[in-house]
Amino acid sequence: MKPKFLLFKASAGSGKTYNLAIEYIALLVAQGEQAFRHTLAVTFTNKATAEMKDRILEFLYDIWKHQPKSEE
Repeated sequence: MKPKFLLFKASAGSGKTYNLAIEYIALLVAQGEQAFRHTLAVTFTNKATAEMKDRILEFLYDIWKHQPKSEE
């Protein structure tokens, strides 16, 4: 299988981090929870990396929070 590359190139404040986080979560959903082991996201600053990590965790928390609770 040929590797798939997705590139976001845009000016500051245009939503690159948001889109990267959404694509990352979409990969997890489509390819399973181990997809993160084969995914690389590159940013140019530590601040951007921290922002992307926080955004991904925030999205995952929101998804978890809105899941119906299992009845026991």
